[in-house]
Amino acid sequence: MSKETLTESIAVGKTPPAAGLESRRASILNWFAERGVIVFTVVLILAAVLFVDGFATLPNLTDVFYRAAPIGIVAVGMTFVVISANYLDLSVVAQVATAAVIMIAVSNEFGLVAAFAVASLVALIYGVVNGLAVGFFKANAVIVTLSTTFIGLGILRWLSGGSIFFGPEDGPIRAFGQARLGPIPLSALLLLVVTAVLWFVLTRTTFGFAVRAYGSNKASTRLAGVNTTAVVVGAFVITALAAMIAGFALAAFSNTAVSSMSNGYEFRALAAIIIGGTSVFGGRGSVLRTLLGVVFVSVLTNILVLSGIGFGFQQMAIGALIVLAVSVDALARRAAKK
Repeated sequence: MSKETLTESIAVGKTPPAAGLESRRASILNWFAERGVIVFTVVLILAAVLFVDGFATLPNLTDVFYRAAPIGIVAVGMTFVVISANYLDLSVVAQVATAAVIMIAVSNEFGLVAAFAVASLVALIYGVVNGLAVGFFKANAVIVTLSTTFIGLGILRWLSGGSIFFGPEDGPIRAFGQARLGPIPLSALLLLVVTAVLWFVLTRTTFGFAVRAYGSNKASTRLAGVNTTAVVVGAFVITALAAMIAGFALAAFSNTAVSSMSNGYEFRALAAIIIGGTSVFGGRGSVLRTLLGVVFVSVLTNILVLSGIGFGFQQMAIGALIVLAVSVDALARRAAKK
């Protein structure tokens, strides 16, 4: 386009063809990055119903959501950390396992209320330590949470001796794990309740607005007078409390607990968050779309299991999804800046 033509287009308020094409491309990429999970989840479920034997049975669908609940609760909680532009909380592995062991071991001796109290206290410690290290001391979130993972798992294995803890067959944790409302497991309903509460916190409270603002522009949020350290600490505390609830759901699943039971939870949760359209660069995300991401990952894993595909290939599929989702998000941001 010549300078004269470009000048005329600007003068009359028209968008040059090249700029219009870039704008449309950015819009398409942004739509896929944020809302593509809705279409992909529907297509995946329809394909599974039509082509995968055993998928559309009530026992299988119940099992899918039963198994998805602990990871889903971790994912909707960790969405706050990701939106705050702190990438992820690797220590959820240690947090979930610690909560599960506490739930079984403490409730066996002192009851479920005491177990929840102890688990909540430990979750607060995790959240505050991670949040202060990242928010106040400006340490790298990945390094900090990797360190607290090793510390937490080390303490757990030292105190538990690596033992497997079993709950009584007639205990409240076992009762919760087996209970259903119609065909729906209570653990799946717990996931929905946690998601609804965190959706409200993220979208309807000043704290939720501050988390999104901080993830979008840390300097501007700080200059606006927001206590950014409190924002980061709050995001990590929410993640830790969600991990504690996930530990309870995981313990209820088998009525057992051991220090290695939550291995891989951090990356499965991250996969659900990113596939759900939350940007790893911060500032943009949705708890509800994270829930859709959880459904997508859980259904995909179930399809692979029913198809006889091994665990190694399942890991490869989830890794490929993370790379694809992050790439689309990066392309969308780059196109929006042009």
